[in-house]
Amino acid sequence: MTGLTDEEIRAVLAAAMGYDNRRPGDLNVAAWQEASEIGRWTLGEAVEAVHQHYATRTDFLMPGHVTQHIRAARRTAPMPAERQLPTAPPAEPERVRDFMAQIRRSLGWTQRATTASDPELDHVCPHERCRAGKHRPCGYRLTRGTHQGEWRAIKGYHHSRTQAARQETNR
Repeated sequence: MTGLTDEEIRAVLAAAMGYDNRRPGDLNVAAWQEASEIGRWTLGEAVEAVHQHYATRTDFLMPGHVTQHIRAARRTAPMPAERQLPTAPPAEPERVRDFMAQIRRSLGWTQRATTASDPELDHVCPHERCRAGKHRPCGYRLTRGTHQGEWRAIKGYHHSRTQAARQETNR
């Protein structure tokens, strides 16, 4: 963090001028700016420190007073409340399906129903994880969890199986 700018230091000194009639010059601004960098002041904290100082004390305000007040205020400031996002119950499966269908439609993805007469079923699926035999649906074997090793069919066919069927019909 850098110290306050010249204009900000002048604003802090202007607040002090209202109390003690000081007449700061460029050298004062430079010195206070250096102190603001060392003390890591913010403009709001520094101006508040000036007001707090003169509300409770009568001695001439120095940069050290400002730094002391800022540090004390930071130590006693309440910690921000821990933010917690509101939790919602998990979405129902029907809602998830409807939402995913809406996304597919908005992206222009079409999903055709599979039938026993599909040309893809006349070919072994070349997809590495599938390798479904002729007349068998495409899918994958689960590799983790309590259902490890189970076969799960997918809707439609792997792209490589569809390509193989197209090549065969184009011959």
